[in-house]
Amino acid sequence: MGNIGGYLLAEVMLWLMYATLVTALVTAIISAVHSFRHRYDSIASSNKVPCKRIAWGVTGCTILLLLITCFAGSSQPLMINGISYTDRFWLKTTDGLIISSAILMIIAGCFVIYGMSGVNRKLK
Repeated sequence: MGNIGGYLLAEVMLWLMYATLVTALVTAIISAVHSFRHRYDSIASSNKVPCKRIAWGVTGCTILLLLITCFAGSSQPLMINGISYTDRFWLKTTDGLIISSAILMIIAGCFVIYGMSGVNRKLK
Protein backbone atom coordinates (compact mmCIF):
# COMPACT_ATOMS: atom_id res chain seq x y z
CA MET A 1 0.00 0.00 0.00
CA GLY A 2 2.93 2.37 0.58
CA ASN A 3 3.84 2.50 -3.11
CA ILE A 4 0.36 3.52 -4.29
CA GLY A 5 0.74 7.04 -2.86
CA GLY A 6 4.08 7.40 -4.64
CA TYR A 7 2.55 6.47 -7.98
CA LEU A 8 -0.35 8.89 -7.52
CA LEU A 9 2.06 11.69 -6.64
CA ALA A 10 4.18 10.87 -9.68
CA GLU A 11 1.17 11.18 -11.98
CA VAL A 12 0.17 14.51 -10.41
CA MET A 13 3.74 15.77 -10.86
CA LEU A 14 3.76 14.68 -14.50
CA TRP A 15 0.51 16.57 -15.19
CA LEU A 16 1.90 19.65 -13.42
CA MET A 17 5.02 19.41 -15.57
CA TYR A 18 2.88 19.20 -18.73
CA ALA A 19 0.84 22.22 -17.63
CA THR A 20 4.02 24.17 -16.87
CA LEU A 21 5.51 23.27 -20.25
CA VAL A 22 2.37 24.31 -22.15
CA THR A 23 2.14 27.57 -20.17
CA ALA A 24 5.80 28.38 -20.85
CA LEU A 25 5.46 27.62 -24.58
CA VAL A 26 2.31 29.71 -24.95
CA THR A 27 3.91 32.60 -23.05
CA ALA A 28 7.07 32.42 -25.17
CA ILE A 29 5.11 32.34 -28.43
CA ILE A 30 2.87 35.26 -27.41
CA SER A 31 5.90 37.25 -26.28
CA ALA A 32 7.79 36.55 -29.52
CA VAL A 33 4.79 37.47 -31.70
CA HIS A 34 4.28 40.68 -29.73
CA SER A 35 7.98 41.58 -30.07
CA PHE A 36 8.03 40.84 -33.80
CA ARG A 37 4.94 42.98 -34.49
CA HIS A 38 6.30 46.11 -32.83
CA ARG A 39 9.33 47.70 -34.40
CA TYR A 40 9.96 50.00 -31.47
CA ASP A 41 8.73 49.57 -27.94
CA SER A 42 6.53 52.42 -26.72
CA ILE A 43 8.72 52.95 -23.65
CA ALA A 44 11.96 52.90 -25.63
CA SER A 45 10.66 54.90 -28.63
CA SER A 46 12.66 57.96 -27.60
CA ASN A 47 15.84 55.86 -27.59
CA LYS A 48 14.90 54.08 -30.86
CA VAL A 49 15.75 50.64 -29.47
CA PRO A 50 15.22 48.08 -32.28
CA CYS A 51 13.06 45.61 -30.35
CA LYS A 52 12.27 43.58 -33.46
CA ARG A 53 15.97 42.97 -34.13
CA ILE A 54 16.58 42.08 -30.48
CA ALA A 55 13.62 39.66 -30.52
CA TRP A 56 14.91 37.92 -33.66
CA GLY A 57 18.41 37.72 -32.15
CA VAL A 58 17.23 36.25 -28.85
CA THR A 59 14.94 33.74 -30.61
CA GLY A 60 17.65 32.70 -33.06
CA CYS A 61 20.33 32.34 -30.38
CA THR A 62 18.01 30.28 -28.17
CA ILE A 63 17.13 27.91 -31.03
CA LEU A 64 20.82 27.66 -31.99
CA LEU A 65 21.75 26.87 -28.37
CA LEU A 66 19.06 24.18 -28.20
CA LEU A 67 20.26 22.58 -31.44
CA ILE A 68 23.94 22.64 -30.44
CA THR A 69 23.31 21.17 -26.99
CA CYS A 70 20.97 18.48 -28.37
CA PHE A 71 23.53 17.38 -30.95
CA ALA A 72 26.36 17.51 -28.40
CA GLY A 73 24.34 15.68 -25.73
CA SER A 74 25.28 12.23 -24.51
CA SER A 75 23.52 9.16 -25.87
CA GLN A 76 24.99 6.68 -23.40
CA PRO A 77 22.33 4.23 -22.16
CA LEU A 78 21.01 4.89 -18.65
CA MET A 79 20.04 2.26 -16.09
CA ILE A 80 17.28 3.64 -13.84
CA ASN A 81 15.48 1.39 -11.35
CA GLY A 82 16.66 -1.67 -13.23
CA ILE A 83 15.31 -0.45 -16.57
CA SER A 84 17.75 0.36 -19.36
CA TYR A 85 16.92 3.45 -21.41
CA THR A 86 18.61 3.22 -24.80
CA ASP A 87 16.61 5.46 -27.17
CA ARG A 88 19.32 7.66 -28.66
CA PHE A 89 16.97 10.49 -29.71
CA TRP A 90 15.38 10.97 -26.28
CA LEU A 91 18.69 10.63 -24.43
CA LYS A 92 20.28 13.36 -26.57
CA THR A 93 17.18 15.57 -26.41
CA THR A 94 16.92 15.30 -22.62
CA ASP A 95 20.62 15.99 -22.16
CA GLY A 96 20.41 18.97 -24.52
CA LEU A 97 17.40 20.45 -22.71
CA ILE A 98 19.09 20.10 -19.32
CA ILE A 99 22.31 21.72 -20.52
CA SER A 100 20.41 24.51 -22.36
CA SER A 101 18.35 25.23 -19.24
CA ALA A 102 21.49 25.52 -17.12
CA ILE A 103 23.21 27.81 -19.63
CA LEU A 104 20.14 30.04 -20.00
CA MET A 105 19.78 30.31 -16.20
CA ILE A 106 23.43 31.35 -15.89
CA ILE A 107 22.98 33.95 -18.65
CA ALA A 108 19.79 35.27 -17.00
CA GLY A 109 21.61 35.53 -13.66
CA CYS A 110 24.44 37.49 -15.30
CA PHE A 111 21.95 39.94 -16.84
CA VAL A 112 20.17 40.39 -13.50
CA ILE A 113 23.48 41.16 -11.80
CA TYR A 114 24.38 43.56 -14.63
CA GLY A 115 21.00 45.28 -14.32
CA MET A 116 21.34 45.62 -10.55
CA SER A 117 24.89 46.96 -10.80
CA GLY A 118 23.84 50.23 -12.40
CA VAL A 119 26.74 50.21 -14.87
CA ASN A 120 24.46 51.24 -17.75
CA ARG A 121 23.13 54.23 -15.79
CA LYS A 122 26.66 55.32 -14.86
CA LEU A 123 27.71 55.36 -18.54
CA LYS A 124 24.98 57.93 -19.40
